[in-house]
Amino acid sequence: MPEKTHWKKMTNPNYMGDYSIPEGCDLIATIDYVRKEKVTGVGGKTEEEVVCHFSDGNKPLILNKTNMKTIQKIYHTPYIEDWAGRKIQIFYDPTVKFGRETVGGLRIRDFVPAQQKVSLVCTDCGSTIAPAYGKTAEWLSMYTHKTYGKELCAACAQKLKDKLDAQKAPDPLGNKQEGMI
Repeated sequence: MPEKTHWKKMTNPNYMGDYSIPEGCDLIATIDYVRKEKVTGVGGKTEEEVVCHFSDGNKPLILNKTNMKTIQKIYHTPYIEDWAGRKIQIFYDPTVKFGRETVGGLRIRDFVPAQQKVSLVCTDCGSTIAPAYGKTAEWLSMYTHKTYGKELCAACAQKLKDKLDAQKAPDPLGNKQEGMI
């Protein structure tokens, strides 16, 4: 299945959004530092926001009060300097409300994450899974595992996708194809 582009990806590509996490998956990220900084939003509006930067290659996450309270709770400290080097588990929550509207958003699990077991070795070719298409190696491993049932590098994932697409393609003459799934 080809990776689709979520429309929100076009709004502020510099920060993590709900489109940054494969559907049905959580992302474990290691905090590098947290600070207040100017963020330019849609339409060029600039605001001061609290931004969490990660040491493992993930895009920064703009933290709201709910997420900051969760980090404080799981690590028993309200001091952002104490959060450096700590792991958080981020997920998409479709029930997040903004005013009266349900908009969905990123939330942090209210527990210290267990070490994520993500294989960074391609099941098909044995090479190391590397970042691709603007995604981290961990994201690619999670996505291909969820989509294809195994961890694949970008090249092997593309080959498998092409093969599956070819199997699904109808015969232009309307003939039944034997042996097709």
